[in-house]
Amino acid sequence: MSNIFKKTAILSGILAASATAVHAEQPVAGFTLTPSIGYSVPDNNRNLDDDRAFGLSFGYQFDNPWGVEFTYLNLDSELSNGQNIDADQYRLDGLYNFFNNSSVTPYLAAGLGSTHYDLDLDGDENTQLNAGGGLKFALSDNTSLRADYRVVEDLEADHTDQVATIGLQYSFGAKKAAPAPVVEPTPVVEVTPVVEPEPAPPVKTVLPYDIHFAFDSAHVAQSEYSDLQNIADHLEANPEQVAQIRGFADSIGAQEYNEELSVERANAVAKRLVEDFGVDASRLDTVGYGEAYPVVENTSKANRQLNRRATTVSFSSREAMENDMPN
Repeated sequence: MSNIFKKTAILSGILAASATAVHAEQPVAGFTLTPSIGYSVPDNNRNLDDDRAFGLSFGYQFDNPWGVEFTYLNLDSELSNGQNIDADQYRLDGLYNFFNNSSVTPYLAAGLGSTHYDLDLDGDENTQLNAGGGLKFALSDNTSLRADYRVVEDLEADHTDQVATIGLQYSFGAKKAAPAPVVEPTPVVEVTPVVEPEPAPPVKTVLPYDIHFAFDSAHVAQSEYSDLQNIADHLEANPEQVAQIRGFADSIGAQEYNEELSVERANAVAKRLVEDFGVDASRLDTVGYGEAYPVVENTSKANRQLNRRATTVSFSSREAMENDMPN
């Protein structure tokens, strides 16, 4: 066996080992028909020129990686003296396909055959062994573009030829497995779940009645009583609500002192609401924030006057009030 044929056998083994890694689902059984055109390269000792080849293959693909194929090739060449020579090659091959999830299917092929020449030529009708492989590029469910390469070894003479073709393979007669019967699911009686009503979101109302104070003072001036009346009226109209009185100071003075002063201002407003306007003390809460959360920058006397204040916020529950932060 020539060196070319040995190399081809080794190459085929490597291709088989690598392609096995991507082997996937098996094909559907059916017949194939492949017209092709290509190029033949005779052995150097044949005194034949390279030339074109036309072929037609008829095969059967089993429902596994294996397939069989009969191939007829017409080889048109010239002798070294320029005389035309025509040859008919017949092969019966076995194919092993490496099916995978992509549109490209590699395959290996090998088989026996013979070649008949129209002139008396060495190797005429000798038994030939071929081996090689190729690729199939799926164009549709039943059509593939096919590239094929073979090394053809004459078993009775020292000749090793090569043939490469490209063709269009048609698959027909294949029957896909019938789809599995659709099993209707057992009707399920749906039980309508009882939807618990969502609790109403907490109500928070910032009352627009700020009580302002003189510098360094927690005394509620008489001029602020109209706003105190408005606060009391709101609480009377919403008996389910509680209120938080929040005291604030400007930035003059020590921070700790301003925090104490803001608490005193909140307590002073609460005391007036209870004693002068009849608000239930259990519905009131007080807190002081010192010089935090100013409404304006403490950059002028007028601005600091606005920051010396007590605000009132009403809530739908004490839990909502305890979880709230000042605006």
